[in-house]
Amino acid sequence: MRRGVEIALRTATAVAGGYALAAGTAAALALVLPALQDRSEAVLTATMAALPPCVLTVVMVFAAASALRALAWTAGLSAAVWGVAILLKNVAGTGA
Repeated sequence: MRRGVEIALRTATAVAGGYALAAGTAAALALVLPALQDRSEAVLTATMAALPPCVLTVVMVFAAASALRALAWTAGLSAAVWGVAILLKNVAGTGA
């Protein structure tokens, strides 16, 4: 793969994948934490806790051996986190 294409793919993966992972983490934690905290505090805590996975995704994407491997890892982790969030939503019976 050409160097420019690989950098563009890594950048797109870092931005989109980092956002997807952070959003999924925030969604899952926002469903779990109200059992431990006030609802408003739980949402704030979930949002703040979702930032480190976003940053770590960017680091991981640019440290991976190839852009396609980084894309696969990011897509897999994002799908897993969103799967947990959807499962928690269905089990808890919250939302529409």
